[in-house]
Amino acid sequence: MKTQLLILLLCALLAGCSARAQSDRTLGAEVVPPVFQTVAAEVEAASSIPVLLPTSIPEVVLREPAPGQDEPFYPSIARADRGGYDINLDAIDQCYGAGYCNFGVLGAIRLTADTPTVDEEYSFYLDPTYQPMMRSEEPIATVTLSGGITGTFIPWVCGANCNAAKIFWEEQGIRYFVGIRSGRMRDVVAIANAMIENQPASGVPDAVSEDTK
Repeated sequence: MKTQLLILLLCALLAGCSARAQSDRTLGAEVVPPVFQTVAAEVEAASSIPVLLPTSIPEVVLREPAPGQDEPFYPSIARADRGGYDINLDAIDQCYGAGYCNFGVLGAIRLTADTPTVDEEYSFYLDPTYQPMMRSEEPIATVTLSGGITGTFIPWVCGANCNAAKIFWEEQGIRYFVGIRSGRMRDVVAIANAMIENQPASGVPDAVSEDTK
């Protein structure tokens, strides 16, 4: 009996530590890299969802820069409204997410009672009748991100075009994600961790909006 109580107490303490790790941050990017400044301001004005941004992106996922290119990549807005936002990560300026010049995406959605889980949304990946032209050798997986946050990795598949391998995670009623076209799990996880770690510390989480109260 004492052993069982000790195990239960230890589990409770560990769960509390994990919860505190997630709540000891204020949602939103502490540092907005210059390359993101314009799109971040426009997205926050349109969506009211705090934007998370990476302070670094592994060089292996960046495409070869175009001649005379000023930035390592060019973000562009694919979507920004009260329900969420998507920011394209483009290799060239004025690409706007086109397949030939886009290498990734990051974004968020506001969770509601009707929002399907990530597992539900991608359950078709596990259907034996689903046979894409090509698919990653990496499986769908649960991953542990910075701060003890649990994320879900969704590998890429190819049809007419290859899509992005993505990491999804949830903070304070928001589901964030980042994806790299034909990316590897370790690289997508690295970007997700850079986004999570680029948040100001706070003992009390900020309210996201009136809609989530």
